[in-house]
Amino acid sequence: MPPEKAVIYEAHVRGLTQHPSASNLKSILTGLPDFAAVEDVPEALRGTYAGAAYMAPYLKALGFTTIELLPIHFIANIRDPALQPRDNYWGYMSLGFFAPNRRYAHDQSPGGPTREFKAMVAAFHAQGMEVYLDVVYNHTGEGGNWYGRQDTTAFVSFGGFDAPEYYVLSHENHLLDGATGCGNQISFSSPVCHELVMDSLHYWIHDMGVDGFRFDLALALGRLPNHFQKDDWANQRKFFDQHPLLLRIAELGKREEVEMIAEAWDLWGYEVGAFPAHWGEWNGRFRDALRMFVRGDGSAVETVRMLNGDYENFSDKGGPQHSINFLVAHDGFTLADLVSYDHKTNAVLEWPFGPSDGGSDDNLSSGWGGDHALRRQQMRNFWTLLMFSRGAPMAVAGDEFGRTQNGNNNTWDVDSPATWNNYAMIASHCPQAVPSGCEAPYHNNLGCAEAAPEAVNPLFVFVHYLLNLHRVSPALQQRQYADMEMDSGADVTYQFLPEHGQGHIEPHHRCIRLQINGRAVGETDYLLCINMGEQAADFAVPLAQPGLRWVRIIDTDRWAEARGNCWPQGERDEVMHSYGVNPRAIAVLHEVPQKSPG
Repeated sequence: MPPEKAVIYEAHVRGLTQHPSASNLKSILTGLPDFAAVEDVPEALRGTYAGAAYMAPYLKALGFTTIELLPIHFIANIRDPALQPRDNYWGYMSLGFFAPNRRYAHDQSPGGPTREFKAMVAAFHAQGMEVYLDVVYNHTGEGGNWYGRQDTTAFVSFGGFDAPEYYVLSHENHLLDGATGCGNQISFSSPVCHELVMDSLHYWIHDMGVDGFRFDLALALGRLPNHFQKDDWANQRKFFDQHPLLLRIAELGKREEVEMIAEAWDLWGYEVGAFPAHWGEWNGRFRDALRMFVRGDGSAVETVRMLNGDYENFSDKGGPQHSINFLVAHDGFTLADLVSYDHKTNAVLEWPFGPSDGGSDDNLSSGWGGDHALRRQQMRNFWTLLMFSRGAPMAVAGDEFGRTQNGNNNTWDVDSPATWNNYAMIASHCPQAVPSGCEAPYHNNLGCAEAAPEAVNPLFVFVHYLLNLHRVSPALQQRQYADMEMDSGADVTYQFLPEHGQGHIEPHHRCIRLQINGRAVGETDYLLCINMGEQAADFAVPLAQPGLRWVRIIDTDRWAEARGNCWPQGERDEVMHSYGVNPRAIAVLHEVPQKSPG
């Protein structure tokens, strides 16, 4: 699949189907268009690779092209009785780089997990979808005498036979707890470690059928620790963008048409936009700029840069599709929690929602004073900005219907209904009021969309509409930046102006008018009227092209929630001259032929 068409769904194999609601999908989705092919997940298969395969038709119908799975390599589990029921849910502690985690397999026979994983990949491919893996090559699951107890010592692999070859060591020859925050940092000065990574990637591509990789803390793969003295911390921490391993990975991806995506930061650095050509990168700048702008205190100029695909950092990387645009990820708030909490709640939560350690203390979030309707509106704003931005959008499992972790922003150790997709939320206008599936309820931070039918989650309707609009719109799937001339006919220009259509965007502005010129790719234009201010604003609507007219297709404001904040063909109102946008809302207009139904 061309990378500019990718819409990525980040999910955990177990969390995707472990909740009992996964066995009731057909009735939950009854009456919703496009979901007739979705089947219930058999109870015995929930939480497994085989269970995940059942979700391919669901994700395809929703409008996603790609599933990105949290680590599925064989891992070291904490399994410390003193910490139970907490466990290593996320799985960022790889021990076997060539073996799928047996815990996620229904088939426990010899070779069963491998066969089941391959069958899962085949199921997604049969739907025309891709499978990416989150891979952890920066450190391993080995360690020292954790918690000061001999029975948790974990030298079971490289450290047992050649620690100096595989690991970054301190000047005292101890395993280093440095850039990764997990210890056991692999040394990419070592050619042996280069071959380990390349052999592993070849295996997952050629034998297992994987279509792409997201590299956890990928900066560690671009360092050369053994080239410098162990106490030369400036050079120990230095990132080399032309590191031979990074170049080999990029070349492998280009040759095999497999996506290679970097998490371009770790505890020692932040290098978004610095990876070699043909690498994709999680764009943390996009996340932060849009969170701040929607919150009301971010720069409109920086927001424009991000909506335009972060040209300054990705124009020489092969195109905007290499900017992986995201607003939330597994390690942080869910989208619903981002608009519901001023601060994380990790330490005060009780099982099954916590407690958890760690997690960012600065989430650029807001609880919006407890206003449920405004929280739902802000979720729609975030989804709209994500799907109309240049680049490859990525969302997190459950954000399509408002999944909450009750404010826990670091659920690495929580394997419970708190982190599992509860599909019952799709069939309720009060999604967070449905039973959680455990003894503790969800915090009902979103309230009820009273104007919507009881059995309909209007957010789900809205996201389905947005994703499928993106799927059929060439103007939103570009691998080239534009020349900034609206009528050049050479490319798809994103033109940013203040709401009145004149002048330039200034940092303090709260309104942005974005016109997306689709004429060069056989499509008509879009006009986004973005108002993140506290007052209503009138947006000037330009003249439509000859033979065309502007119609409203989206308005995220609460007044339109009864109908999902979106309008299908035949129900769209024509707009001329100007359009009024309420505070903290976005409207989207689209050009259509004069004689066609709205």
